[in-house]
Amino acid sequence: MLEGGRSGPAIVPGAADRSLLIHAVNHDTSLQMPPKEKLPIDDVLALTRWVAEGARWPNAEPVRRGLSATDTAKAEFTDEERSHWAFRPVRQPVVPEGAANPIDAFILSKLAQRGIAPAGQAGKRTLIRRAWIDLLGLPPSPEAVQAFLDDGAEMAFERVLDHLLASPRYGERWGRHWLDVARYADSNGMDDNIVHGDAWRYRDYVIEAFNRDMPYDRFVREQIAGDLLAERGDTSRREGLIATGFLMLGPKMVGEDDPVKQRLDFADEQLATVSRAFLALSIDCARCHDHKFDPIRSSDYYAMLGMFTSTKTVLTYRVTSKLNATALDGPEADRKLSEIERRFDFHDDFVTNYNRAKTPAQVVEEQKRAVQDALEDYYAVPKAMAVAEGEIQDLPLMIRGNHLTPGAVVPRRFPAVLAGAGQAPIGPDRSGRMELAEWLTDPEHPLVARVMVNRIWKGHFGEGLVRTPDNFGKLGDRPEHPELLDWLARRFVELGWSVKSMHRLIMLSDAYRMASTPNPAAAEIDPENGLFWRANRRRMEAEALRDSLLSVSGRLDTKMGGKTLRHRNFANLNAMARSRDPEIYASQFRSVYLPVLRSALYEVFSVFDFASPSTSNGNREETMVAPQALFMMNSTLMDESSTGFTERIQNEGGPDDAHRIQRAHLIALGRPAEPGELASWSRFLDRYELAAGDRSAAWKALCRVLLSSNEFLYVQ
Repeated sequence: MLEGGRSGPAIVPGAADRSLLIHAVNHDTSLQMPPKEKLPIDDVLALTRWVAEGARWPNAEPVRRGLSATDTAKAEFTDEERSHWAFRPVRQPVVPEGAANPIDAFILSKLAQRGIAPAGQAGKRTLIRRAWIDLLGLPPSPEAVQAFLDDGAEMAFERVLDHLLASPRYGERWGRHWLDVARYADSNGMDDNIVHGDAWRYRDYVIEAFNRDMPYDRFVREQIAGDLLAERGDTSRREGLIATGFLMLGPKMVGEDDPVKQRLDFADEQLATVSRAFLALSIDCARCHDHKFDPIRSSDYYAMLGMFTSTKTVLTYRVTSKLNATALDGPEADRKLSEIERRFDFHDDFVTNYNRAKTPAQVVEEQKRAVQDALEDYYAVPKAMAVAEGEIQDLPLMIRGNHLTPGAVVPRRFPAVLAGAGQAPIGPDRSGRMELAEWLTDPEHPLVARVMVNRIWKGHFGEGLVRTPDNFGKLGDRPEHPELLDWLARRFVELGWSVKSMHRLIMLSDAYRMASTPNPAAAEIDPENGLFWRANRRRMEAEALRDSLLSVSGRLDTKMGGKTLRHRNFANLNAMARSRDPEIYASQFRSVYLPVLRSALYEVFSVFDFASPSTSNGNREETMVAPQALFMMNSTLMDESSTGFTERIQNEGGPDDAHRIQRAHLIALGRPAEPGELASWSRFLDRYELAAGDRSAAWKALCRVLLSSNEFLYVQ
């Protein structure tokens, strides 16, 4: 009964709800005993009480249940498994000779080995546009371009970078990169698209963290254990609570009937996000069996899952689950919020589950009014989506991932292939999130710094040194430049985990400043440019495209932060198709502030390959499909942008068409029109006016052509 057979242990002493025997005699699983009819209810209750009280068996010899921390960590690993490049310690490689910047030394050394000549340097106009869009997600103004052209000093580009990194627009751009990884959304999605009315606080926290260059190790610790850091004075209470929104934001099946499965599913989603975001590993693949490719055992999975099931994420596990929230104005406000939540939960449970045949209508209406009164009080309390310590317990290993067939208990710990077998046990008074945060940010951790510098590199080159930024396991790509990756990871830690310092280091290299000029001979050897012998030509992401259209048309509102979704907590956006309401997106704020609704993405986002907000994703796809071209020609956004751009050109373009055409090119493309283009545009304006009878319509058509051109849409 205790050790189990093919289906696992029959009973878990002290836990009737996790005991297969009790589920079987209740006939609430596919295994039903006796098979034809249930035992008398008194017998079922007697068995349930016996298991709940510890399943005492007279004169029985003690049976050892569960596994010790040492036993579960002693998984056998082959030499091949241990030798995988991502699990080996980060080295301090010798920098090759031949370049002042170590990045260039590594790149040129590998190119020389393959007989590839690097592309030449990009022109200054190309370079400044590349830098602006990389760091700010906006095209440079004509004045900024001209200032860079006029600055002949050796430090000119470095001054441009300092200016861009100091801009508040930087945090909006790079914060959005992280929000992809954090699977940020303003609604739950899944069965009920419930509003996450306080998610915006986490979004603003991320933007502010990038703007002030919060050390990445602190950034990681706050998102996993910010509430615990605040308790011991390592960060402010407000910041620490908001940061743990990282664990709260995932989609949750709130319509689940089985509370045990629901709790495990919520924790599984958190574990999957943490492992992909910080480790670039799919630890969640070991839920039902040992990982098929990576040396991650099921015992590793359940050891880590126990940290998240020991964390409070929702108030109750039931069909109408409500996410946990913490008041931001101090403990007294939090006690008030807890009381409001209890009121709301009591009345909402009644309204959801009352007996429709027997309950008087007057009683139902009173309960509904009580729900609304509690909601109004709830809305009035400033709060954050935040986790807290929950009921602490180690989990059994669920055989085949089925919570109805629990196996031996697995103490909470980290994956053995990364952390070793001699791990200290996590105490029964804490979840283990603090230990997890400290383990991840150990300077000697083999993955965390590598994963982040690879994400930064990808943001500048379009591809990472590892081309699968969310998967450093055996199914992921190996780095073409492993020495460079390790050197950058070491340097990242040495520079105090400063993301802005990594931007400077990478962008001041000759490798970053290469032209995108094709070279048939080099392409024959390295067709995918894995060795970075030239710059990759990249299309703007959806947000950068929309923001650039608003910017060049003079309509961009640079107000930062705050709540932008007018719907409040617990509103169901699926009801009456409210998620399709175009008014939700009727603003001219930067795209990072537009609501992200699961199951109903904004049209511009969905057309231009926005990352799925339901899973951690640091590697957006880049498709080329007909709806994109149709959008650039026919959408409301393009029409309004063309109108605004036309008005701007008329206001600041100069005394005649030639000056206005030049100004339009400088604003949209960062360069003046060539003589042949001037002549062609002049003929175009005349012919269009003749056909349409309207010179302003001709100018609007000209502006639309510029804004829909590949030269505007792509970064060279």
